[in-house]
Amino acid sequence: MPTPKPRPATKRAKAAAAASEDLTTSEGVAQSICTESIDLTPSVNRIMNAGLHEAACFQALTLFRASLGVPGDPNRYPDNAIAAGRKVKEKVAHPA
Repeated sequence: MPTPKPRPATKRAKAAAAASEDLTTSEGVAQSICTESIDLTPSVNRIMNAGLHEAACFQALTLFRASLGVPGDPNRYPDNAIAAGRKVKEKVAHPA
């Protein structure tokens, strides 16, 4: 059975960009981290599955990402980034 030809890179990039439009801010950061370095996927998944609200998850991922390449940064450990994220208060939308 012949295999389908792979789509050109430009079409894949457009498809990925279209799919990323549907992501929350934290999901976009998570996807970006995993795209940059696939070996960080388990740590990113741990943060994403920690049960944090959106603002807290975004904060944890941002701290985690900022810690990469910084020797001794405690937020390089997902549990520390999650704990820091839990300190962020959830933003509640107020009706107009």
